[in-house]
Amino acid sequence: MKNIILKYFCFFTAFIAMFSLITPVNACTGVIVGGDVSEDGNYIFGRTEDLEINHNKIYSIHPAKTYSKGSKIKDVSYDENLGYEFEFPHDSYKYTSISDTTPEYGIFDEAGFNEKGLIADMTVSASANDAVLGVDPYLDGSDETKNIGITEAIITTVVLSTADNAKDAVGLIADEVAQKGAAEGNGLVVGDTKEIWYMEIYTGHQFVAMKYPRDKFSVFPNTFWINEVTLDKGEEKENYIISKDGNFIYSKGIFETAVKANKFVGDEAKNLIDLAKSYGPEELRGSNRSRMCSGILHLNPKANVTLEDDVYPFLQSTDSKITLENVFTFTQNRLENINLEADDLSKDSLYPIGNRNTMEAHIFHTSKDNDATYPGIMWLALGSPLVSPFVAYYPNQEKGIDEAINTSNEYTDNSVYWTAMDILHMVEINRKEFMPIVDKHLKPIQDKFIKNANLNPMSGEESTKVNNSDAKESFETMKKLQAELKELYSDFLKNNSYKSMLKANKKTANLSGSFIEVEADTADTKLNISINTEKNEITLVDNYGNPITSLKKPVKFYINKIGFESDIKQLSDTAIPVKLNGEYYEFESDKTTIGFNNSEEKINVETKKPNSTNKIIIGSLVALAVVLIFRFTKKK
Repeated sequence: MKNIILKYFCFFTAFIAMFSLITPVNACTGVIVGGDVSEDGNYIFGRTEDLEINHNKIYSIHPAKTYSKGSKIKDVSYDENLGYEFEFPHDSYKYTSISDTTPEYGIFDEAGFNEKGLIADMTVSASANDAVLGVDPYLDGSDETKNIGITEAIITTVVLSTADNAKDAVGLIADEVAQKGAAEGNGLVVGDTKEIWYMEIYTGHQFVAMKYPRDKFSVFPNTFWINEVTLDKGEEKENYIISKDGNFIYSKGIFETAVKANKFVGDEAKNLIDLAKSYGPEELRGSNRSRMCSGILHLNPKANVTLEDDVYPFLQSTDSKITLENVFTFTQNRLENINLEADDLSKDSLYPIGNRNTMEAHIFHTSKDNDATYPGIMWLALGSPLVSPFVAYYPNQEKGIDEAINTSNEYTDNSVYWTAMDILHMVEINRKEFMPIVDKHLKPIQDKFIKNANLNPMSGEESTKVNNSDAKESFETMKKLQAELKELYSDFLKNNSYKSMLKANKKTANLSGSFIEVEADTADTKLNISINTEKNEITLVDNYGNPITSLKKPVKFYINKIGFESDIKQLSDTAIPVKLNGEYYEFESDKTTIGFNNSEEKINVETKKPNSTNKIIIGSLVALAVVLIFRFTKKK
């Protein structure tokens, strides 16, 4: 989670086993449902926070005046000394959030309510094309000025503690991006009882916010989606422009930047611009296609979209009404509705919305009939919504249950997040048979919570009582499920062989595809493979990245050859024979940690002279990885 290169590498050295379990995909998925297409006439919107496994999230309540007028907070996610800084124009408001448990690496409050009735849901990470970034680059500390603009890590805190309503929040973000810049691209949503705004931050200083229409719905994974819009100039503020129709707030250079980059698509004379084509990437990633296509079809099975479409309209229509339950199951979609088998480790078209890397999912259900201070309900599933029910959280509640606010960064029994993570780890070894058991336990209480949900305002005391009761019931149900699965999980490991793929991170991305084959009754927990390219070690670890101490039987290793600049010449145990089998180094061992080196002496494996072109490519990839680590450590 750190964006300071030196600290990041130290973090990797100390915890490489844990981080080698994460995938290189950064993949939050957002959703908005307009009031006219929702079942009850109210807006619904939310997001899956999708980054990595074993990353705790908690529910938090921040009292009013946590930050006093004139005080400052600094974002440390990129640089603890040079990070973006915000000075509070007034004492901070009370607000709720779904927060990280390592603020020393960045605050990451993510989403919540404030006492004025503002809702903030931030953010879905995205990145503009190279051409527009060449004209207006991100302020991420990489240039000679070392300036760092506003980031995902701090934007929610700034907005919820300061802004009074949705339009005020958009203006605040616009001012900050225009004056101090943005360190990264993002899509975000802010709302209140009156309106919802969707905003895209494209480059260092360019952005557009759209007042979301009532008669549409949208899905938005990790890129820019607003299509052709008319930005007729209306009121001009110091740092941004409000369109004549009042439906857009946009940066003053939004046309000029795209034109300078030779990427402008539209009709400048008519103030028309296609923002996705002008600022987005040249091609959609497969993981964005799969989530966009399956997500749209999940909410509207009659939609005319396919996995091969060149353009996905951001604003979608439907003749049917979208229910709250539809949106909950949207977060669990695993491509079944487009007849594909999901691959949680993939960056291609097999990557699903409902995947192993979701740390939490939240859905806001607003009420147009309530006053400003009680805008609706936040439904929160701590951990993956595949195995964790959505529980209603209220804007004025006074505390959460202990298990929802447990800040432990290691597995503990009395944590909603870690219980969900443990269930998911067990499910993944036998998804076909274990997921029906999950549904048997969780679906009845989810149905009950939806049926009993009450959008009408309650007192703070009553809101707290209702939430705590539901959250306790949800947690107790999850613990019963966990206990039942533990017995089945143990039996499966004892009686079944399985394959375990490397969950690559940015540092080991070239080793993707490496795997192990494990015989039945080899260990009492599922084995995962970790590769430390600094220490030249291959290690077997458990689901939480802890090293395995012993094995009952040998394990077969298949290590992707392309991940090495030169051929493996020797393992630490020279008695282990190594075969070069196509793309893999293949060997078998009962050791849990195996060293390797790349000496020129030929030992145990038939090798070829390293290809110098491959050396250059791999070296370039390593250099690129360093840049990406600095820029995108906490991207979603």
